[in-house]
Amino acid sequence: MKIGILDGFTLFQSDIDWKLLENFGEVVYQDRREGKTILNNLLDSEILITNKYVLNASNLPQFSKVKLIIVSATGYNCVDVEYCKNHQIFVCNVPNYGTYSVAQHALALLLNYTNAVETHAQSVKKGEWVQSKDWCFQKQPLIELYGKTMGIIGMGSIGKAFAQMCQSLGMRIIYSHTRDLEIENMEYVDLKKLAQQSDFISLHCPLTENTNQLIDQHFIANTKSNLVLINTSRGGLIHSQDLANALNEGKIAAALLDVLEVEPPEEGNPLLSAKNVSITPHNAWISFEARTRIFTTIQQILNAFQQGNVINRIA
Repeated sequence: MKIGILDGFTLFQSDIDWKLLENFGEVVYQDRREGKTILNNLLDSEILITNKYVLNASNLPQFSKVKLIIVSATGYNCVDVEYCKNHQIFVCNVPNYGTYSVAQHALALLLNYTNAVETHAQSVKKGEWVQSKDWCFQKQPLIELYGKTMGIIGMGSIGKAFAQMCQSLGMRIIYSHTRDLEIENMEYVDLKKLAQQSDFISLHCPLTENTNQLIDQHFIANTKSNLVLINTSRGGLIHSQDLANALNEGKIAAALLDVLEVEPPEEGNPLLSAKNVSITPHNAWISFEARTRIFTTIQQILNAFQQGNVINRIA
């Protein structure tokens, strides 16, 4: 069994040994894709492991022997699932590996904003406290979260974990989902009501045809002017230009983002220069603990496949 790892660096880095997969067969490892080039020794792989390397009708025919594609993440929009179904290629993913890592990152973005943590830490480093006439000071107003409304779009495992973190801070939780989950002390609402009532909105839904650019000028037209938007899910959930316009025109207060539509972002991305935006480089998922869970699940998928079974199958 030959295994091709298409873009392994972000998953394995230097602290997880991809060579342990050699227990399952020959492994060809590629750190990252360079341009459109595919290494020749990857083309006869029976199993492909991808994170963000796009596999579709334009390149999959080159992999003449592929039988299984493993997406080393939960979201699998990087793989043309319909093509795989039509060509008898199994597709598997890794669910629930980063539930608390991603929720924790969303909380970190939120608290850094409401308490201006890094702003004040940097001011102390610059000597502003030493020179202060007062025993304390603030560079910007701090915001108490108790009693504020957090609107969550997508109440899957990450959304629930984040909601519980926010509840522990005394926040009211409302949510929009594909259906009412009847969660105690959380209110199910439609998107319009969520937009109208939320002080903060956090996105935790998958990127689909229905959610693509969900947050656009029409959604923002219903929100409060003090809204803070958080996105640790998929960049494509947001219309970048509409959000940038809203920030620059003061229609919402701030955006705290870990993801963008194109990654790495292009220089002209309007969010890079928008007012009151904080962006981290899609690393909410990247804790050692979360990546270890991914690797363990990949091993389980490979072990099952060797025995004639397909687990975590999405196609």
